[in-house]
Amino acid sequence: MKEKLLIKIKERYLYLILAIAIFAIDLISKHFIELYLQKTIMKNIIGDFLVFIYTKNYGVAFGFLNNINQSFSNIMPLVIKVLVVVSIGLVFTIILNTDTKKQRFSAIGFSLILGGALGNFFDRVFRGYVTDFINMGLTKEIRFPYNYNIADAGITVGITLVLIGIIFFKEDIDLNKKNNNAQKIDE
Repeated sequence: MKEKLLIKIKERYLYLILAIAIFAIDLISKHFIELYLQKTIMKNIIGDFLVFIYTKNYGVAFGFLNNINQSFSNIMPLVIKVLVVVSIGLVFTIILNTDTKKQRFSAIGFSLILGGALGNFFDRVFRGYVTDFINMGLTKEIRFPYNYNIADAGITVGITLVLIGIIFFKEDIDLNKKNNNAQKIDE
């Protein structure tokens, strides 16, 4: 069992390196934001198009559940951490069971999702919140309403790639391939 797991990990090392790269880039970017932007709160990077705005996100993606009822605020961080750990385990399992020759979009997408989930989970565990800082828009008035980070971008792009793989390239994610093959042999 352990040997099979190591073989699967070796076969998918490029996808796991991609996940680790997203995780590392996310951590490094948040470190520099915490060091240098925290005091200024806001910095225009590319005119009004790309602005860095330092925010602490205690909720989930895009600040959802950031301002929850006080009675739930004590239990919510634990619930979020448990859900993220389960999700990370599920995505890792999917990556190990993805046929990377037939399901490239999905494999890359799940790698981005894994890296992003690890990045935000690291923040939640060690900071108690997620550092968000990227804000985009056409003008000061026409903007994406939420700040996000590299991990969020990785997750969003990853989900998009998985959907493209499923919808346009008919990449199916079947975690029971071994069971299906066993049933075919028995028949």
